[in-house]
Formats: sequence, structure tokens, C-alpha cells
Amino acid sequence: MKFMVLVLLAAGMVLASANLTAPATGIPVQGSRAALTILDSFDLGALGASVYCVGVGYDGTNLWVSNNRSVGGLGTNQFMIITLTSPHTLVTSVDQCGTSSWGVIDMAYDAASSRVFTGRYDSTNIDYYSASTYVKQGSFVGHSGGNYAIACNGMDFYVAGGFAGTNMYKGTWNGVSGSTLTWSTWSTACPNNGQIGAAYDAAWPCIWLSTASGTGVLGQLGMDGTLITTYALTPEVSNGGGCEMAPFSGQSQLWQLAQTDPNDTVYCWDVRATGLSRDTWGSIKTLF
Repeated sequence: MKFMVLVLLAAGMVLASANLTAPATGIPVQGSRAALTILDSFDLGALGASVYCVGVGYDGTNLWVSNNRSVGGLGTNQFMIITLTSPHTLVTSVDQCGTSSWGVIDMAYDAASSRVFTGRYDSTNIDYYSASTYVKQGSFVGHSGGNYAIACNGMDFYVAGGFAGTNMYKGTWNGVSGSTLTWSTWSTACPNNGQIGAAYDAAWPCIWLSTASGTGVLGQLGMDGTLITTYALTPEVSNGGGCEMAPFSGQSQLWQLAQTDPNDTVYCWDVRATGLSRDTWGSIKTLF
């Protein structure tokens, strides 16, 4: 895999490779790498993908993977629509509606509106697509610093991007295509500068944050923006890609793209058996 980090370095941009950071003061360490079990995985090369995949999303039925062929001069950027359950098969491929270079990096699904929202490398716009027809319906202006990692809870959006810092930003969309959101700093506790994927987990609730720093760090942020804990997903994931929540055996779990050799891989991580329930974490947090 020609990692995204190499392209950024060639362009004169530096992707930070920070060490794992400790959880925020007053929040106990939740667990270790051993607590995250791989529930499922599949090789994207076996489905005909290029080596330039980055984002993974969900539409209520199938998984989406951004196959960013343009960066390698292999054609237009596409979404690969892939069945959620094993054996994972390709349903169809659809264009990303004119994105260039690395195109779509991360995606966020909103069940209420039946839309898939996309964070892009080549634009600060956030586009949205019909989850059922795959047709682009509109776009609105995202954060000026970039929207590489994107998560949503209804009309509330959480983004980070540009590989320029450890902040994450929150904005509320008014539902109007072409509108400009007002963004505020929601968190300053992201694990490192490599934020490349985010997913809103309603069961905790929390935001999972995938990084492409070469360290395999997965962060977990509480909905107040504090860092609950971090996980090291190596050796399976050193450079992460996009991530999204989607079902596995009836439970909502975290699906993450890994930028790996010789082909990119999608993993499903068990985030329901982490040893500390949402209610327990909330009770402990109030003690500090």
C-alpha cells in the first residue's frame, strides 16, 4: 500500500507520528489491546480494489469503501458497495462525483435521513449521498482545517482533518445544501495529529477515532470531548483509515479500514466487550 502519509510527505506536509497519549486526568484507563477482539476481516484486493482505499462507511444495509484510484492514475474515484456479512462480495461500484487525488477519506451514516456523509481530502465541503440509491444529493461547507475524520449524531457533526493538530470540531447543520456551518472546538484531546476516521457510537455514547500516524492508535473520546483511553491495534493496523459503526451478529461494532500491504483490509473490532460499560464509566467519571 502506498500510504497516504507518503503522498503528504512528498508534497511537503508532515504527518505527525506521536506516541500513545494517556487518558485524560480523572478518567481511569479502560483496558488494553487484548480487550479488542477481531470479529471479522476481509481483503479488499480480493474484491478488485486498488491499493488506494482509505474510507469505510455504512448505509444501513451494506458497507461502503472509498477506492481512490485517481491518486494512482488508475481512473475515477469510486465507492465500492460491499455486503456486510461474510462472505463479503461486491454489490456494485459508483463514482464519487468528481473527487480527485485521495478523494473521500471517511464517511458517516445518519439513519434518520438515510444519508451517507463524506469527508474529503481534496475539498473542505462535506457531501451527502442517498444511502439507498447512492446518488449525491448535495453538500455543505465543512471545517476550514479539513474534514478527514467525520462522525455525526443526527445534525451534529464532529470533524478533524489536515493532520495539523489534536483538535476535533463540532458543528450543527441546518439541513440546507450549500450552507456554512459554525464550528467550535469540541476536543483538544485527540491521541495524535493523524486523525483519519471517526465514528459515533450511540451505545456508549462516544466517538472512536482512527489514526494514520504509523502507531496503530485508536482513540475513544467521551461526548464531552475528553479522552477515555487509547488502544494500540498493531500489528493488524499501523496506519488506519476511515471507520464506522455497523452491525455484527446483531450488535453495533466498529469497522475500520487498515492501509496494509499488499492489499488494504477492513477489520471489525469488538467494542462491546471492553470490560467497562457505558453506565459504569459514567458513574466512575462523576467521582473525579
